[in-house]
This record gives sequence, C-alpha cells and structure tokens, in this order.
Amino acid sequence: MILRKLEEVETQDVGRYFGLAEGVHLVQWIVSNDVGDEGYQHNFAVRKFTMKPAAKLEDTPFHHHAYEQCPHILKGRVMIENDQGKKYEAGPGDTIYIRSNEPHRVAVVGDETVELICIIDCPGNGEDCYPVAPEGVETK
Repeated sequence: MILRKLEEVETQDVGRYFGLAEGVHLVQWIVSNDVGDEGYQHNFAVRKFTMKPAAKLEDTPFHHHAYEQCPHILKGRVMIENDQGKKYEAGPGDTIYIRSNEPHRVAVVGDETVELICIIDCPGNGEDCYPVAPEGVETK
C-alpha cells in the first residue's frame, strides 16, 4: 500500500505544449507507473490538473492521446470540444469521457481556476502511465 499526499506530488507545467503562458496549465501525476516498485505497475493513471483562465477555446489547439481519459471536474468550469464540433460545458461534479485518439481541446470558462482529476487507461505496455510530455498536439 502507498499513501500519496498531493502537496508532495511534483507539479509539471504542460501549458507550454499548447502555447500557453507559464503556470497556466499544471498537472500532478498522483498515480503512475513511476510510483512504487514493479509490483505496482498497472493499467491506469490518476492525474490532477489545475487550469487558470488564459486562452479562449478557439485559440486552443486540438490534441489527442492513445489512451482513453475521464476528467472529473472538482472546481470551476470548462468548455471541451471534439474535432466534430461537439461541445460540452462542464462544472463541479461533471465527468467527461474522451475516447482514445479523439481530437479534443479544452478551455476554462469564466475567471475561476479549474481543478479536475483525470483518470487514463494505459494501453499496450503501459507507457502512457509514465509522466511524459503530451503527444499529438497540433500547432496553430
């Protein structure tokens, strides 16, 4: 058994991969295959995102991942859109399901910082369960 205290989990700034200013889009990998020894290797990861208001949705690039993901909003509101133009506004208590390789983009709605927990699966050999830079980000 392992106890992870959020305040002790490293924070990574991933907003720069989307052209955002420093400190706007942060992630903490609460559960990943970097946690524990080989006995803790698994097929999912849990991440906490903190997103500050910055770019409008239309100024945010679409991106995709090989994994499925399921963000659950804890605080604030987001607008999320897929490449087919389907949009959802989500707030505290809402959960969004995003298929693997589904292009999507997300932006904060309003002035409140967003906090969300995002669970992902880790297809293949679990390589997506390690904290790495985002892939599949389309540039403007």
